[in-house]
Amino acid sequence: MNWPTYERAPTAAFVDVDGTLLAATTTYLFARILRRRGLIKRSFVLRALYHGLQHRFGRLDYGRLVAFGLRSIARIPVVELERIAYDNFAEHVRPRLYAGVVEHFTALRRAGTKVVLVSSSPGIVIHPLSLYLGCDDTITTPVRIERGRLVGTGDGPPCYGEGKLYWVEAWAREHGVDLDDSVAYADNWSDRALLQRVGHAVVVHPRRRLKRLALARGWTIARPRRPRVLRRSRSAP
Repeated sequence: MNWPTYERAPTAAFVDVDGTLLAATTTYLFARILRRRGLIKRSFVLRALYHGLQHRFGRLDYGRLVAFGLRSIARIPVVELERIAYDNFAEHVRPRLYAGVVEHFTALRRAGTKVVLVSSSPGIVIHPLSLYLGCDDTITTPVRIERGRLVGTGDGPPCYGEGKLYWVEAWAREHGVDLDDSVAYADNWSDRALLQRVGHAVVVHPRRRLKRLALARGWTIARPRRPRVLRRSRSAP
């Protein structure tokens, strides 16, 4: 199955990003473009790649990753990070989107579903994708900005693992959305708390543990076609 269809449109769709909408890790792609522009050290890119692998297998200590990442880019003005994030989206994120992503979520929005991206990646990195898909909102780990620079995380848990459910429940309360009438899309074992909370769950290219859970619970398994990416965009950092 590429993407599911619904007899009745869900009230809201809470959509993970990395591995769910694209075949890559957005934080790693962003780190790589920062490195190419001489704004961070190569060690940051390697650390981002390592943490991407940890996330893939559901073993990521996201708090440590956020702290390390913010220290590495604290000297770069937010306005510059935002400009680079748009370049990163155009050059590296959009080409890696799974087939049918735009059409599927456009159809959901037209049917009345609120589409909300839910990602552990920084909001700066995710915002261009959210605009491109016409999403109603974006939920990411809160950050603090002082004097035009990122200085740390905000209140509450990181938007990762159980933290994703925390922030989705807060958003649903604020917007009067019934999670039992909503759907969640995700690809990773770490997302299971959110997947179990909503009325319908869609897992994308799941690996072994998540696939077993999906089959046991009757969740939808989606396997959209992976993109063909130009050789230059797959080059080493």
